[in-house]
Amino acid sequence: RELSPEQRVGNGEWRCEDARGVQKKRPPDFATDRMNITPDDVAFLLGTNGRTKDKIARVSGAEVDITERTRVLEIRGSKVQRRKAHKYAVGIMAQRTGPVSVREDYEDGDLTMLSVPQEAVGFVTGQGGNFLRSIEEEWGALMFFVDVDLSRGSRKAYEKLAIFGD
Repeated sequence: RELSPEQRVGNGEWRCEDARGVQKKRPPDFATDRMNITPDDVAFLLGTNGRTKDKIARVSGAEVDITERTRVLEIRGSKVQRRKAHKYAVGIMAQRTGPVSVREDYEDGDLTMLSVPQEAVGFVTGQGGNFLRSIEEEWGALMFFVDVDLSRGSRKAYEKLAIFGD
């Protein structure tokens, strides 16, 4: 018999398991947020074998589900976890259509901005983004370049790399 990740315990208290199977109490501000997304965003947020969705969940600490049929992104967790997951999802979706801008309200104590010399951007990214993804996996972070100048012959000396995670 398979057990649910959630188990009701005495006094009406709920417990759940995190990704590592560790039991923890749900925070008092636990809730669910839902957001309608486009079919293209569904595919982009899921990523190969659900890896992008799983990365958002791992870095934010929230539970993240995407229902492909109804195109709904569902985020469950504390207020801070939901805010972070929403922020990460919006940033990832923005990459699909153009440059991503990081606003001041993106700072939740989880953002590090790094200036990468223009000549090193290709190395940091790697072929098809593989090197950047491997760094994300190793360090439990979410990374993408922001405010990137896509004009031909750009003379910017540095590009900004946003690194999200605790």
